[in-house]
Amino acid sequence: MKSFLGKWGGWVAIAVVLVITFAVGTRPSGTPPTNADRLLNISQTIKCPVCSGESVAESNASVSVDIRTDIAKRLEQGQTDDQIREYYAGRYGKYILLTPEATGVTSLVWIIPVVALVLALAGLVVVFRRWRLGGEVHATDADRALVGRALDGDLGIDDADMGTGR
Repeated sequence: MKSFLGKWGGWVAIAVVLVITFAVGTRPSGTPPTNADRLLNISQTIKCPVCSGESVAESNASVSVDIRTDIAKRLEQGQTDDQIREYYAGRYGKYILLTPEATGVTSLVWIIPVVALVLALAGLVVVFRRWRLGGEVHATDADRALVGRALDGDLGIDDADMGTGR
């Protein structure tokens, strides 16, 4: 029987890497964001009203410059990021936001890929376990006798019956 690490070592290593990755990725930064950081973050989540596929942060259109200036003023007034996004969604419509709300049907867009990934990984685990636990296949005495007769040419099948034409 294999030792614990021999049998589960690979899975334990993957789990440790995932836990460390999630811990580092979800850890908040040590310093609070400055207004310049907040301005960049907000402007990256608002679509330019006149550009095709660009955020306000990427666009140099005059309306995008005006929106960035307005966002900076609102940040100086003490408004939260969500209040600013809600203002622009109310003014231009929800389409202006590049990050959709995770409610209703749009939540499926966020949930379905995660569920599919989890199900796929679970399926792989099941398949690998079946392969590992499938065991060895052993030939029976009847199988050995059939192979022996085939090697001796005693199966009673002509070459003409096999379609070889010899």
